Formats: sequence, C-alpha cells, structure tokens
Amino acid sequence: MLQFFFYLVLALLLIFVFSPLFLGVPFLPTHQKQARKMIELAQIKPGMKVVDLGSGAGRLLFLSAKSGAEATGYELNPFLILWTKMVIFFKRRQNQVKVFYKSIYKADISEADVIFLFLYPPHMKKLADKIFMECKPGAKIVSYVFKFPERAPILSEEGIFVYEK
Repeated sequence: MLQFFFYLVLALLLIFVFSPLFLGVPFLPTHQKQARKMIELAQIKPGMKVVDLGSGAGRLLFLSAKSGAEATGYELNPFLILWTKMVIFFKRRQNQVKVFYKSIYKADISEADVIFLFLYPPHMKKLADKIFMECKPGAKIVSYVFKFPERAPILSEEGIFVYEK
C-alpha cells in the first residue's frame, strides 16, 4: 500500500512539473504586490466582470472578488484548477469566483469589463486580435510584464500595461 502512494505522489509530481511543457504556458505566479497594483489600475468596482486568461492559482480572481467583482478564470493545468476550486470552497466565494478547464484561445471574454493576462510574447501576439475583437467597448485589458505587439497601452506602471478597447 505504501508503494502505491509513493508511485501516485511521484506520478502527480511529474505531471505537475512537466505538464507546462506540453501545455505551452508554465505557471508563473503574479507577485502579490503587482497583483494588487493590477487590481488598482483596472479600477475594479462591485458588479464588474473580470476574466483572467491563464488564471494559475487564482490570485487575481480572489483579489477581484474581494473588490466586489465576479471573476472567471481559464486554466489548463488541472492541479491549479483543483487548487483554485479548493480555495473557492474554503473562502466561500462560489458565487463570485469560477474557474474553467479551457484554453485561453476559447475563453468567453465578451462580457468582461476587465481581462487579466500574464503570458509570454508569442501568446500575447496570438491573442491580440481575439481580445480586441471579442471584448466589449470600454473593456480594460491588463497585462503583467509583457506588452501586446503593435498596440500602445493607455497606461504603463511598474511593469503593468493597461489597454482599453
């Protein structure tokens, strides 16, 4: 029985460590200080709808919910989804935070007031057209570290770039 648990834990660790290689986007958490700054720059208010593309462990989802927004995350790492769902349960945020196992390229962003991103440049370039075509007028797109190519942010502060449709 002990041997079974050893192999189970080993398999889970290998999947967690190597799954980013297959998914194409590694898990890089947004620092707490920058996450709070992103929330501030997005000017999140109660009732707003927030989407986090590549939501990771859900830091921006929970900060958005704390500000009164409805937050939806899209993630492909099953362990991060499980983690986020556990935190949703323990923080009792079932009515405010949701996370889905879905590609960022297939995410529904049509109703989002704010879209968060922390993605490598190839994904930023690939997503630019989708985001700026599908999001509603006035939506803010907030990117950490990486800019959209060929688009000028309306605001840039501390490695955070804010765009508006």
